[in-house]
Formats: sequence, structure tokens, C-alpha cells
Amino acid sequence: MKGALIALSIGIVLLILLFSETASYSSGTIDMHLHDTYFVLSYAAVIGFVILFLGTCFSIGGIFGSHAKSKLYLVLLALFLSVDIYYIVKFLYLP
Repeated sequence: MKGALIALSIGIVLLILLFSETASYSSGTIDMHLHDTYFVLSYAAVIGFVILFLGTCFSIGGIFGSHAKSKLYLVLLALFLSVDIYYIVKFLYLP
């Protein structure tokens, strides 16, 4: 559990750094400028991405902390990674 909480806190720090440096907030969207690309995301999409990112960090930390002996963290990792991959592919291949 300690490894999961450490990884979760690292994920939170990374998100804070990302949103404090690259994001500008408007009435219904968050505009992110990464390198030479602008992403305009709704608040609901950002909340979904944050939950998925932090869940993935938590499950990876749990696996490292338990030395891959806990099946709960393995199931959580499989669940979060499958949903992460689905959303990344869906986001990249929008028509």
C-alpha cells in the first residue's frame, strides 16, 4: 500500500506541474499548449483523464510495492490500462 500511495502522490505532483505550466482555463474548456499543439478539452474529459492517470499510477505503485504478489493491483492495472489505451486510440483517431 505504501508503494501505491507514493506513486499516487508522484502522479498528483506531475499533474499539478502540467496544469500549472501549460493550461489556460476558460468558461467550459481547458486549453493546453504542448510544444506546438493546442488541445481544447472539456472539463468532463479532463476529469476522466485525471482519474484514469491517477488510477494507473496507483495500480503500478501497488504492484511495485507488493512485488507483484497482490492480485488486486494486477486486476486494477489491467482495467486501467485497457481503458487508457481505448481512450488514447479514440482521442488520436477522431474523425
